[in-house]
Amino acid sequence: MLIDGRWSDRDQEIKDGAYQRSKSVYEQPINRDLIEAITDQPRRFTLIASHSCPWSHRTLLVRALKRLEQVLPIHIAHGPRDQGYRVGTAEQPWRLPGLNRDIEHLHQVYSASDAHYTGRSTVPVLWDSAQQIIVSNESTKIIHALDQAHAKDDTSFPAWTLRPAHLQQDIDILSAKLQSSLSNGVYRAGMAQRQSAYEDAVRDVFNTLDELEQRLATSRYLHGAMITQSDIRLWPTLVRFDCVYHGHFKCSVRRLTDYPNLWDYARDLYGWHGFAASFNEPAIRAAYYGEDREINPFGIIAATPDIDWRAPHQRDRLGPAQLSLLSGGFARIDPETLRALD
Repeated sequence: MLIDGRWSDRDQEIKDGAYQRSKSVYEQPINRDLIEAITDQPRRFTLIASHSCPWSHRTLLVRALKRLEQVLPIHIAHGPRDQGYRVGTAEQPWRLPGLNRDIEHLHQVYSASDAHYTGRSTVPVLWDSAQQIIVSNESTKIIHALDQAHAKDDTSFPAWTLRPAHLQQDIDILSAKLQSSLSNGVYRAGMAQRQSAYEDAVRDVFNTLDELEQRLATSRYLHGAMITQSDIRLWPTLVRFDCVYHGHFKCSVRRLTDYPNLWDYARDLYGWHGFAASFNEPAIRAAYYGEDREINPFGIIAATPDIDWRAPHQRDRLGPAQLSLLSGGFARIDPETLRALD
């Protein structure tokens, strides 16, 4: 973490043997002017993300679904994490957009935004090259903002949203539960240094998966036939479950593939535009097994699980996939091309 703008090897996330995730410092909502600037001023902003981080993964999914690739460039943070995430190397540093400065480490983005920043340097980060500041490092605020953006040159489909007005309360309630009990629950299990903390976390994880299995027995997605932000928040955890959380984080009661509805649902989402392309399994396994040396001191990277993400699913029996239009109502969609079927 950074302390008053200087790198420190201190870590404040383990308290009394239990893992406690730090709050994002740049967590304020992103205002409407900045949201409009994403498409009105192409390439003003850069999304800094990591292939391994599930919170980054959410933002990459929304960027792809909203067809923002041409206006919002990404820069991938990576390892080795000798000072947290790297964004360049000594031989090939990254020129931070908007500043005449070459950097190697993500924490240098934070100190460029605030010379006296104290806190962890995490991804995702939405960097504003015009103001030379971090706009947000909170994934929920970033996906809210990207969801409200609409590519000006995308005429393939009317403006749509992952957070329709009539479902906002339901989405927020379910998303909060997924965050505490599952997405962060796997980390609470994997990072625990006390048996009871581990057991509490594992109980939360599998109680939540059991509830989702029942929910998805009669609903194609978490809130019916249309994809929403809840699905975006859940999928990065599911896609990592068997390859890292089941073994590396000791969430070993069941695998994702042991849940018929959840496994079918996860493969359904895999077929949506941008999902398969965003899933870099070798990078995920290398980061978790190779970088978490307190859990895996020798850095042995586990073998890839023998599962087929491209196997056919049966989710069509629950109805056609839909998107929620900003103008109201729904439209049937081809998930792979995002083309309307009506």
